[in-house]
Amino acid sequence: MRKKILICSGGTGGHLYPALVIIEYIKDNYPMSEVLFIGTERGLGKELIKGFDVNYKTVKSRGLVLNGSILKKTMNIVKFLYCLTLGFFQSFKIVLEFKPDIILGMGGFSCAPVLSAGIFMGKKIALHEQNYIPGRLNSFFSKFAKYIFISFSDTGKYFKVRKSKIIFSGNPLRKAIRKLKNIRPEFEKWGLEKGRFTIVAFGGSLGAEKINDTVINLCDYFKGSNNIQILLICGNRFYSQLERNKNNVIKSKDKLIFRIFPYINEMQEIYRISDLIISRAGANTISEIIECNIPSILIPYPYAVANHQFYNADFLARKGKAILIKDKDFDKEKVIEAIKLLVGNNGKKYKEMKNIEISGSGIDSAGIITSKLMEC
Repeated sequence: MRKKILICSGGTGGHLYPALVIIEYIKDNYPMSEVLFIGTERGLGKELIKGFDVNYKTVKSRGLVLNGSILKKTMNIVKFLYCLTLGFFQSFKIVLEFKPDIILGMGGFSCAPVLSAGIFMGKKIALHEQNYIPGRLNSFFSKFAKYIFISFSDTGKYFKVRKSKIIFSGNPLRKAIRKLKNIRPEFEKWGLEKGRFTIVAFGGSLGAEKINDTVINLCDYFKGSNNIQILLICGNRFYSQLERNKNNVIKSKDKLIFRIFPYINEMQEIYRISDLIISRAGANTISEIIECNIPSILIPYPYAVANHQFYNADFLARKGKAILIKDKDFDKEKVIEAIKLLVGNNGKKYKEMKNIEISGSGIDSAGIITSKLMEC
């Protein structure tokens, strides 16, 4: 089957990584099909796409920010309209030349001119929503979409469209994450011991200073524990500072095993040895936690667009799979209280959380999405 599929995405990992998983699936399973990727002028896309043998193009785009004074808002609207108009004509030219059978928008403001041009030219469009609450762009374009793929089973109710358009696909995840059970746990590789309760903390790809500081303070409380170990992925920008104090930090922990890493590519190996995750609540992190069946303490980033992370975390908390702590309330005492709740009483609460199954685990998201795209 030969199809021409145009995929557009914003420049952040939350939009990009699922797009790349879909591209990889198409390349592996439909080698005769052709994929064109449109991304942002800045961001991760240009680097990440290099290993996929896919043509990469950019169009002018800009988000619409309505904060500040009336003058600032007016200027932002003018800049937004200018970029949207220029991006529309750039997209028009690309669509005219590529002649896609369907355009898949993965979210992010750079999709706006591409989807607009596609609709204007009578092309079919599809959308993928990674977050629990749909973003403004996907909400707006949903009325024009042939398919709307959602990552959370409950998200469909927020789209004011025919329910037949909405397909629960889950969020496409890397093969390594989906094949987690085939990975042998390697505690020694990361300086850890088998048999301890393993807490892994991270704040996304860039790290989060508040999580770093709280986890280090947490170590003081557990320093006498010989059945707990903590691995902190602190982010490259914080590592040098923590590294300077590393010896003092680690030596003061007595029986506790505490390890710090700036960044880890092999997150599938880390998930395999994790008993508890402490993290932000980005869409990809939530999807990976669901897939890997790991109870978590989630601290939503409070400045995420439309408070997306709070609603992602709230979904898991309501299902009983996570403990949600708001950023303003997040401190050592709150985390200790949560950990005590989980591991106390012979780990009764932890076992209950571990046994809860969430819709989306084990689902072949990229396969579901691609099969629908190939029907067009």
